[in-house]
Amino acid sequence: MIGLDTNILVRYLTRDNEQQWQQAATVIHQSQPCFVTNIVLCELVWVLRGANYSFRKDEIIGVLEGMLR
Repeated sequence: MIGLDTNILVRYLTRDNEQQWQQAATVIHQSQPCFVTNIVLCELVWVLRGANYSFRKDEIIGVLEGMLR
C-alpha cells in the first residue's frame, strides 16, 4: 500500500505541471491501493484554500467526497 502525500495530491488535482501531473496520476491510478493520512487531508485543504489555488469551499468538499468514495 502506498501513502500519498500532499504534493502528489495537489499536483494531481490542480494539473499545474503536466509532467508532475502524469507522475502523480500514474501513482494514483495503479492497481495497488493507496492511503492518505488525516494530516495530509488537513494540509491539502489548507493548500487548496491558499492564495496560489483559491479553491472554493464547495470545490474542496467535492474533492474530499470523491477521495473518500
